[in-house]
Amino acid sequence: MHSLIPAVKEASICIRKGYRVQPGECVLVLADGNHKLEAEALAAAANAAGAQVALMDISPIVAQGLLIPGIPEPPKHVSEAVKNSDIIIIKTEIDYAHRFAHTTTVREAVDNQVKIASVEEGLGGWGLTDDDIDKVEQRTDRLIETFKGVDRIHVTSKQGTDLNLSIRDRPPLKVTPVRQKGVMMGPMPLWGEVAFAAVEDTANGQIVMDGVMNVVAPYGVKSYITVKAKNGRAYEITGGEEAQKLKSVLASADEGSNVVAEFSLGSGHLVKFGTLSEKGKLGTIHFALGDNHHAYPGGKNVSKWHLDATVRYPTVEIDGRKIISDGNWLFE
Repeated sequence: MHSLIPAVKEASICIRKGYRVQPGECVLVLADGNHKLEAEALAAAANAAGAQVALMDISPIVAQGLLIPGIPEPPKHVSEAVKNSDIIIIKTEIDYAHRFAHTTTVREAVDNQVKIASVEEGLGGWGLTDDDIDKVEQRTDRLIETFKGVDRIHVTSKQGTDLNLSIRDRPPLKVTPVRQKGVMMGPMPLWGEVAFAAVEDTANGQIVMDGVMNVVAPYGVKSYITVKAKNGRAYEITGGEEAQKLKSVLASADEGSNVVAEFSLGSGHLVKFGTLSEKGKLGTIHFALGDNHHAYPGGKNVSKWHLDATVRYPTVEIDGRKIISDGNWLFE
């Protein structure tokens, strides 16, 4: 955490503009030992808003989750607390938090109308303002409007990505700092994203993953990972050490783990490269292998794995119309 005063100020923005905590609401903060001070700042801001606040240290659970590359379903006592709170604030290692979002616990909490989000790294050092949150919200809404009714997606990049897939009849998942009841968990407050469950048998071509990837390269790849896909499934993975790690993970995973399951576009202007928050950065896209049933509207692929990976500076065409060129939006 950065110095106390800016941390408390930005925690207050998260609580007021993002979670929109109301007096009397039951707020549960899940934290690990490395993020105790940030969690306490967020808990204090929620308490100041009049909420009933509990802070739970789940350090051993996070440590175990980081050792397992799959989706980290929590034990039942934590699961019940998550499902029966009004608002869940997660301040843990970001890789754990991102995969936690795909648990059955989160799916059931969302069905119970819980507001839930993880808080990104760097509290107190973002330079965050109310206006930043409004900009991400408005920009993401424009992105959703642009993709209304779209079927075919074609993504290319200078690094070699060349992939076609369909999102036909798949509703968008909007992930912004402003959290809503009944909407799937996402990171905040810098992150912006519109995600789609890819139609499961439609991805063909290759993805060159040149940014970050959950589990495999959370701070950025050392050498590109090339994934070739046919009829929706990854069938060949090449590259360096990290490509071999990905192959090893998938070799021990379930049948649904190699499905190209998600196509997503970032819309957050404050996000920096080189962290897992890059997946929500304006001008990037990301794909995921594995589950798209728990978190994404219309998704049908069930897996205990969900592995996101970014493509930087992509060119994107929708139904034959170019809307992004080398990471630059052409429709604003």
